[in-house]
Amino acid sequence: MEDLNEEITKNESKYNIQDYLSLGYVFLLILGILHETIYYKFLGINILEYSSILDVLISPISVITSDLKLLIGFVICVILAIIYAKQLPKYYKWLSKKKKYQSGKKKEKLEKTLHAFESGSKQLVFVMIVLYVVGSFVGFGIGRGGKVKEKIETGDIKTTHKLTFESGETQDIKMLGKNSLYVFFVTKGDKEATIAPIDGNIKLIQNLKVEE
Repeated sequence: MEDLNEEITKNESKYNIQDYLSLGYVFLLILGILHETIYYKFLGINILEYSSILDVLISPISVITSDLKLLIGFVICVILAIIYAKQLPKYYKWLSKKKKYQSGKKKEKLEKTLHAFESGSKQLVFVMIVLYVVGSFVGFGIGRGGKVKEKIETGDIKTTHKLTFESGETQDIKMLGKNSLYVFFVTKGDKEATIAPIDGNIKLIQNLKVEE
């Protein structure tokens, strides 16, 4: 058992901070793509068809910083995951003091669980963070997409931006999202999202005061 623990420690020491940062970025990259795919799917858009390589690479940052609520939610999920991972072993220790866990198979099973938590505390924290972060990205994607879709269908649209086209024409729109190549928006009365290329088409994008 000691040899096995030594081997695990040696394997873990092979990874440095840069390796963990790289793995973390790849993980967030996948989640960013997943979030945007889910969100735009509700709007009838296959976002990957309208995204450049740069858009894909910055998708985690774009998702997290696109809305203050998302950023706060992301931070809260990470904090909750750490707290949960830290409290779970304490809960099982408290459980072990109960009469029904003092003997028999239940005691044996509980001791194995406690040992697993104590020997793999770092792994437990990591797993909890992964689960909570995945849940937050997927949940926010579904929540945002469903809410926007409902507003479009009911006509409850509030203009947020003004587009000025190269032709000089202007249009007040509800911005659904944008990347380096396209603007995704909807106008009052429309039941479907519009996709407009930026290059050679849109001259200016201005923020408007949100309608009361």
